[in-house]
Amino acid sequence: MVNHEEMAQILLRHQKFLITAHIMPDGDAIGSMLGLGLGLQKKGRSITMMCPGGVPENLKFMPGSNRIISDNEISPHEYDIVVVLDSSDLERIEGIYERLPKDVVIANIDHHATNKGYGTYNYVDSTSAATGEQVYKILLSMEILPDPDIATCLFTAIATDTGFFKFSNTTSAALRIAADLVDKGASPDHISEQVYEDKSLGSLKMLGRVLDTVQVDTSGKIAWVEVHKGWLSEFSLDEGQTEGFVNYPRMIEGIEVAFIFRESTEDKIRIGMRSKGNFDVGLLAEMLGGGGHAKAAGCSLNHQSIDEARKLVFSKVYELMELAGG
Repeated sequence: MVNHEEMAQILLRHQKFLITAHIMPDGDAIGSMLGLGLGLQKKGRSITMMCPGGVPENLKFMPGSNRIISDNEISPHEYDIVVVLDSSDLERIEGIYERLPKDVVIANIDHHATNKGYGTYNYVDSTSAATGEQVYKILLSMEILPDPDIATCLFTAIATDTGFFKFSNTTSAALRIAADLVDKGASPDHISEQVYEDKSLGSLKMLGRVLDTVQVDTSGKIAWVEVHKGWLSEFSLDEGQTEGFVNYPRMIEGIEVAFIFRESTEDKIRIGMRSKGNFDVGLLAEMLGGGGHAKAAGCSLNHQSIDEARKLVFSKVYELMELAGG
């Protein structure tokens, strides 16, 4: 395990970078990727940024987002180093990890406690509120001061992973870094508007459709919503634009765990998880091959139907609740 100063020196030893992050990228994944990529460019490095599935619509406002590609045909052999951001497991960079050569150098930069330490070099810090916080420290260790573009990307990373500083992972360190990024040019009101408020008509119609599926289990502790195959194309949306929908069943009184089950075009069920109280959805996601935080996590299952996936997930939830109760 290395710290941010050591990771900075490791990265500076390389010239040609492939920077990537997990499938279904959130603000931390995209913001960290852009912040690091734009920073390394200032040091004259060659940068390719790639994310499976591309950039969600509500994150395309970030400077440099048009440079992130989703082409799975590029070869990892072409790069000196592969930097994986905000991903607890290599399998979460779908379409890339399957083609990584055995001798590839991997820099694993992540803040999830469930991280498997898969890198050649691992900078994993679960005390960080977001991977963007770690990237900020790396850039300063490289003597790169964030310009307004980098500041916007890293502020977005930290703000979105803390629910704009209202989640329990908000720390004084995160707030101090955010304040510095505002001083460097990040605009919180603009970022908040772009991420949370600038919605398409299709997105609002999709939300209505999804809310019609909300259900609560017999215990009254678990709620969920569903996104069925075909709905995304019907409303001209990508999967990333449904990520925040899981917060609605979480709002129901008495609910401890909330889920969104999405039918993927790849015959998988993608699952987003949120928690209130003490239930650890990060542990649940890890049991199911995914990862995340205690309050927010996700995974993908090779099931043909939402009902099959839901039965498996709920069996694990009840098991963990019983263990916690006992």
